[in-house]
Amino acid sequence: MDTRRLEAFIKVVDLGSVTRAAKLLSVAQPALSQHIASLELEFKRKLLIRSARGVKPTEAGQILYRYAKSVQRQIEEARRSILDNKPELTGNVTIGLAPLSSAALLATPLLTRVHERFPGIVLRIFDSFGVTLSELMLKGSMDIAVLYGDRPVTGLDYKPLLQEHFHLVAPRAMFPEQAHSADISALELAEIDLLLPPPESFLRQAVERICAEAGARPRIVAEIQSRSTLSSAIAAGMGATVLPETIAAVLPNAEDLCVRRIDASAASLQMSLCISDNVGLSDAAFAVYKILLEIIAGTWVNPAAPSFQKTHSPESS
Repeated sequence: MDTRRLEAFIKVVDLGSVTRAAKLLSVAQPALSQHIASLELEFKRKLLIRSARGVKPTEAGQILYRYAKSVQRQIEEARRSILDNKPELTGNVTIGLAPLSSAALLATPLLTRVHERFPGIVLRIFDSFGVTLSELMLKGSMDIAVLYGDRPVTGLDYKPLLQEHFHLVAPRAMFPEQAHSADISALELAEIDLLLPPPESFLRQAVERICAEAGARPRIVAEIQSRSTLSSAIAAGMGATVLPETIAAVLPNAEDLCVRRIDASAASLQMSLCISDNVGLSDAAFAVYKILLEIIAGTWVNPAAPSFQKTHSPESS
């Protein structure tokens, strides 16, 4: 198969427009449309749906997109290996880490160990809001993710790691008479000015469920995505937030904070390790995957499944 047709197809899906993809690839729009038509003829399936709002892949198109992204990554790795002319592993590996979660603390040790053992591997780490990690996994744009959730998703394999419990994190002055580790109820939580991430985040949704269980709504006074800005706002007395205890402990002003466990059934979420069920990991991604498992097993106490193995691509066998 001509890989140029796959590249054209990927660009059209990524941009949601044949016109924009043609401009980016510096080819005529009719030629690009012909690439897509030839793919549809070869697979005997309609791959794209065109509408006034742009272009979207069909179910068959989504499957081809995932495999095309895998092929694209393997070609990039082959090019790097040939150009570098080195026997060690090379390539780009994309990792997603749920922001403001214990997963975010894996970034530095992962970067360090991968660089020490496989300097030819370049890590791309996503740990910010505005990116839905499971969607990127489904699209084939991400190799591995540590995220919230455990519900089966067609095309994705979730392995449970730990149950992350949420705590109220507030200035000590907010609870001068309360013990640092005393539990707080959902009703008490609903009465506090909260600084939280945007509505699409799992953490924000968890807080809303906690309050809803008690028949209340959270009092959100600001939406903040940055950990440093969140820390500064709490220090300035703007309000409190909800975080895992592990993240509260690494905030710059941790010694000035009161961290109280939230006593509610919805105050925890399952954290899982996610990889594709349809496309095998490349050699470089599988190497990073094993290092990630090693770090998780050594960092998180008694994870539910720290030693599972995943079959990777035949090329890496």
